[in-house]
Amino acid sequence: MNKKQIRNYHLDLRMKLSTADIDTFSNKINTNIIDLIKKFNPKNSVGLFYPYKKEVDVLRISRDLINKNITCLLPRVLSKDTPLKYYEYNPNNPNLEKGFGGIMEPKGEMHINPDIIIVSCSAFNEQGYRVGYGGGFFDRTIEELKKKGNLKTILAAFEIQKTNTNFQESFDQKVDYICSEQKIYSL
Repeated sequence: MNKKQIRNYHLDLRMKLSTADIDTFSNKINTNIIDLIKKFNPKNSVGLFYPYKKEVDVLRISRDLINKNITCLLPRVLSKDTPLKYYEYNPNNPNLEKGFGGIMEPKGEMHINPDIIIVSCSAFNEQGYRVGYGGGFFDRTIEELKKKGNLKTILAAFEIQKTNTNFQESFDQKVDYICSEQKIYSL
């Protein structure tokens, strides 16, 4: 299967998940993410993502992070072929608008480079590579942020999104960890 076929197959599986399953699985995945973040002890900030098309709802951890004095961020597309930029997000005052592809994005003025980013996907493999939606945004973003510092990357995905296919190409960026509802993959 090529990336487009993998994307379509796994998106179809994810779209068939019930609201109850998404809720239960998101809670388990978020517990795993919080456990990892405690290990990393980020200095300042964690980049989350706005859940789209039945993705893991990682926004649920924002209050926990803020209570630990960690700034939560969300990405925004500035232009089609550039890395994402991250802006502050607070669930008490979301300040969001519909952005690229209809995904909600922050309206902030000043972007911040996160210490950790949590990324989404259509599919992933156990080698730490992900299939996104075809725009390359997270690959460009991970590559750029890793050049600037000691970035940690966590992929949040449901176990049904896992594929055994080695689809990765030279421009694909590997993540450090994958959190599913069943386990944490350390890569």
